[in-house]
Amino acid sequence: MYKTIEQVHEEYDGQWVYLINLKKNELGTVIGGEVSVHNESRDKVLRSMNSRDGIYVFYAGEIPAEVSIVL
Repeated sequence: MYKTIEQVHEEYDGQWVYLINLKKNELGTVIGGEVSVHNESRDKVLRSMNSRDGIYVFYAGEIPAEVSIVL
């Protein structure tokens, strides 16, 4: 079920949230999506993300020394 970012903040306050089927505004900012996983434990959410098919995020090339990557 689609929820706005405001709804997600209200309903899942204090939890880590993984959204899918994102909706973005004209600036590319996420304004909503479907909650796929939520939990107070960040690690549990990350492990759940890693176990799902269809998710593959990577950087193609050498990451510059001055760049930090946070997922």
